[in-house]
Amino acid sequence: MGAREEHPVWDVYDLLRSARLGEKYYGRRLERLELLNITCEIIIAVTATSSAIASFPFWGEGFGAQLWKYLICLSAVISIVKPFLQFTKKIRAYEEQYSGYRMLFYDLKSLRIDINQAQDYSKAHQARFNRIKEKQRHLVGNAPERADNEKIKDACASSVLLEMPTESFYVPRTP
Repeated sequence: MGAREEHPVWDVYDLLRSARLGEKYYGRRLERLELLNITCEIIIAVTATSSAIASFPFWGEGFGAQLWKYLICLSAVISIVKPFLQFTKKIRAYEEQYSGYRMLFYDLKSLRIDINQAQDYSKAHQARFNRIKEKQRHLVGNAPERADNEKIKDACASSVLLEMPTESFYVPRTP
């Protein structure tokens, strides 16, 4: 490894990429959870006996009648299981994590710009980086899931590497 790859400024850039990965990852997880929640809500609402959709004539015969029976059964199961899934609590936790990583990414992006403009990684930059690391420690400690979804994480990681290739970072010369 050369001097460029060993420079301590890479700690900033590595954490910048990690913050972006966290933002993308928790954003995707949040989107999926919200989609699942709204899908459940729609199925329950559509199959409610007071629903205008329930009065549509095509539910009374043939394929429509069979489909309606399955929808009602599915709705009953969802109505029973949904409270135990705690979607609202999980959505709130993912929103907090997503927002936290978004702010962390912003702080690190700002630090990256300052390093680039100064053409230096000064003691002031290092002190600022240490303060930012504390925010990251808090986020890692409050992760809403025990294990990451590796498929989603890998897709997000590839996206981050395309967005921020190694060559895009300024590395000060080592004296």
